[in-house]
Parts: sequence; C-alpha cells; structure tokens
Amino acid sequence: MKTKHFLALAVAAIVAAASAQANADESFTLRFSNATNVAAKDAAKDLMKVAKEESDGTIKVKHFPDNMLGDDRVATESTINGDIDLVMTQPTVLTSIVPDTYLWEAPFLFSSFDDGLKCFNSELAKKVNNQVEKKGLKVMAFMGNGFRNYTNNKVAVKVPADVKGQKVRVMESDIQLAMWKAWGANPTPMAFAELLPALQQGTVDAQENPLAIIDSNKLYEVQHYISLTGHLFSPQILLMNKAKYDSMSPKQQKAMDDAAAAFAKKQRERTAELDALSVKKFKDAGCEVIELTDADRKAWQDQAKAAGVYDLVKSKMDHPEYLDQVLNKQY
Repeated sequence: MKTKHFLALAVAAIVAAASAQANADESFTLRFSNATNVAAKDAAKDLMKVAKEESDGTIKVKHFPDNMLGDDRVATESTINGDIDLVMTQPTVLTSIVPDTYLWEAPFLFSSFDDGLKCFNSELAKKVNNQVEKKGLKVMAFMGNGFRNYTNNKVAVKVPADVKGQKVRVMESDIQLAMWKAWGANPTPMAFAELLPALQQGTVDAQENPLAIIDSNKLYEVQHYISLTGHLFSPQILLMNKAKYDSMSPKQQKAMDDAAAAFAKKQRERTAELDALSVKKFKDAGCEVIELTDADRKAWQDQAKAAGVYDLVKSKMDHPEYLDQVLNKQY
C-alpha cells in the first residue's frame, strides 16, 4: 500500500511540476512591427484576436503600426536578432541574405492577384521560404499589397513607347533602373518621403506604386493619368523570429499559424476593397484611369526580356531556374 501511495504521490508531483512548468513557459508578449498601409493595420486586429483566443490568453501581441520600430529593412533585421518578434515586410529586403528572393522583383510575373497568391503558396515558393527560415525567420504568411501602377501628368500611358523620356521616381534598385531604362524612361532613384514635393515641383514627371499608396499619400492630386500597368506585383510577407516560434508549445504554434492566416485573409480582402474604392476616388477627382489589354502588357514584358531585365534578375539568384518556372506558370 505504501509503495502504491508513494507512486501515486510521485506521479501527481510530476504532473503538477510539468503543468507548472508549462504554465510558466506559456506566457508571451510579442512585439509586432507592421507596415503603413491601411489593409495591414486593419488586419492586425484579427491577428491579435486569434492569437489571444486560441492560446487561451497566453499570447498577447503588441501592435506597432506605421513602421514605428524602423523601416522594413531595420525591422526585419531586428526580427532576426529577436528584438522584434513579428514583422510585416517586403521580400525584397531579404535579397542580401536569400538571393532567390530577387525572384519577386521581376516585372509582369502575374496576371492577377489570385495568380500571385497561388505562386506564393506553391511548392516553388516553399523552396525559397525554407532558405529564409535557415536565416532565423519563420515565414508565417504571404500577402499582396496590390500591383504597382504608373502615374504621370503628360500622357495616357498604355505601352512602353508612351513613357519615353519621362523622369520616373523609382526605388533604389538596379533591377528597377534596368527595367525602366528598357522601357525608354529616365528612372530617378529617390526616397519616398521626397516624392510628393518632387512631383509638385516637376523634379520628376511620374511615379509607380500600388493604388493604396497613390491614394493614401494623395499622389493622385498631382498626377492626372493613372495607368493600371500592374507591372510589378507588390508582395508582403509576415515573418516571425524562428527561435521564438520554436520555443512555443504546439498549441501556441497553431494559434500563431491561425492568427497569421486570419491576418492574411483580412489583408487580402481589405486590399481588394480599398483598390476598388481608390479607382473610384481617382475618377471622381477628375483623373483619367487607363486600363491595359493583355497585348499591351505583353509589349512591356517582351521589351523587358529583349533588354535583358530577366537575365539580370537571374544573375542575382542562386536558383535562376525558379524565375523560368514562374514565367512559364509552372507552380
């Protein structure tokens, strides 16, 4: 009897200790660095709610919108280091550590939002994501911030010949420079904060950004022609410090997986809603919104190919065949 009683007490003690340890380990307050766009900020509410509810309150997410913790590059580096736990960023900031992420900088990869998301959830994308995870970042979700589109004050742009000689503000990227030079424009690298005054003063003639950015920064007020070129799909990626994710219990990991899925779903829905509202706003403001045909888009892509833009992208990648697979819709 004494032996059985002792064993029962021992088992109870082990269970109690394990439970106490689990409870001690299952308390996380995560710092989340989020982007500036409205869709991502709205979606953050869903992420925080699901993470808290599905973890039984053991995961709390502190939301820092509008790049409060640093720009995309700084916030991503801080997430690798563990100073930030979650970051909403652009895959392009990962090119220095995972060269295959240059893939997403190639123009005219996708014909639609759904086409892009299909690729981002494919086995091909998982191969790239696995490389990212080896650098200390857990890929939680891919989203789209919409397509980048061209605006200017001179002409209704439909084909590359229409941008000939125009000074277009671009990001600091040799791929972007090569791309716009291939199309006949005069690309001008410039910080985004300088863009609006540069357009107002005529320092540059044109710019290219997702519709949500054109809208929220009131660029349409100084640009009459808004061409829906869709030349670049603008993906965003939700990343988590991998060591922090791995330190969570299976239940908490599932809570974070579900929270990320909820975030991505709401972000995609809001992006689509806001894009439609933006186009209406542009038209109501007197802007001319120009839609391109498939033949128009092919003209842009063919000219980029002929000028070696895709070859430039491939030269930067560890697996250049990935770009061929995407261009050939093999995903």
